[in-house]
Amino acid sequence: MWLIFSILSSAALMVIFKIFARFEIRVFPSIVVNYVTCFVLGNFLLGEKNIVAEVVWMQHWFPFVAGMGLLFISAFYLMGLGTGLAGAGATSVAAKMSVVIPAAVSMLLLREKPGLFILLGMLLSVFSVYLMRPENKDGNGSRGLWVLLLVFIGSGMVDTGLNLVKHQFGTVVDDYTISTVVFGSAGVIGVFLMLIQKGQLPRWKEILGGVVLGCTNYASLIAMFGAIGAYKGQTAWFFAVNNIGVVWVSTLISILFFKEKISRSGYVGLMLAALAVLLMNIHAFFG
Repeated sequence: MWLIFSILSSAALMVIFKIFARFEIRVFPSIVVNYVTCFVLGNFLLGEKNIVAEVVWMQHWFPFVAGMGLLFISAFYLMGLGTGLAGAGATSVAAKMSVVIPAAVSMLLLREKPGLFILLGMLLSVFSVYLMRPENKDGNGSRGLWVLLLVFIGSGMVDTGLNLVKHQFGTVVDDYTISTVVFGSAGVIGVFLMLIQKGQLPRWKEILGGVVLGCTNYASLIAMFGAIGAYKGQTAWFFAVNNIGVVWVSTLISILFFKEKISRSGYVGLMLAALAVLLMNIHAFFG
């Protein structure tokens, strides 16, 4: 159930960003509102155990968890930018096939045993991201590729950080507290950047969109932490299955509801992405 919830909530984030692009809702102010919403929601759910208490700030894990906020706001902004410029399907592939990064770290640092099929799947996933690059109507073919590459790296770093934080501190602090600290840190950084930039204050539609995005984002992180805990020792497997699930769901929604067209190479990329996950999880599917 955690895996299914993670796939659906993560795909919903991509859809929300697509809606932002359709209604000309600015990404950065919406993301800042999103993190403020996550922080408020998290403290409400924690009740008396909220992170406003000074005792939380003094814990040894606090600086490491709070540092995730910078990664979050950077990667989230790239996802929103990529979805608007390159489409939800292409951005979803770039973000979710970054599974190569957390999977590799899981093998190296968390002692998860690699296999030949997993390594082949990782290489194939990188190639599938290239095939899913958007066509640039202005003739600058490298622009879309660079956006997807940045999304790929940023998303991989976020997933890696979450995996390490969960494994390192998951026994001493609960998922809701970790999530709220991460979102609170990202919110502080976002508010600061928004205030020093002209014309970035949120309008009513950015506030509304940010609140919806925040509720979905909080649910997505809680689901991911729950799944990481459930698949402890098999997190490379989890990230692979989770990521390809998000790719397919978000792409299907884009085709059906947003009439988004995918190039022939894009369809090949999706097929290769599915094959990559099959290779990385061949032991799970065929025992």
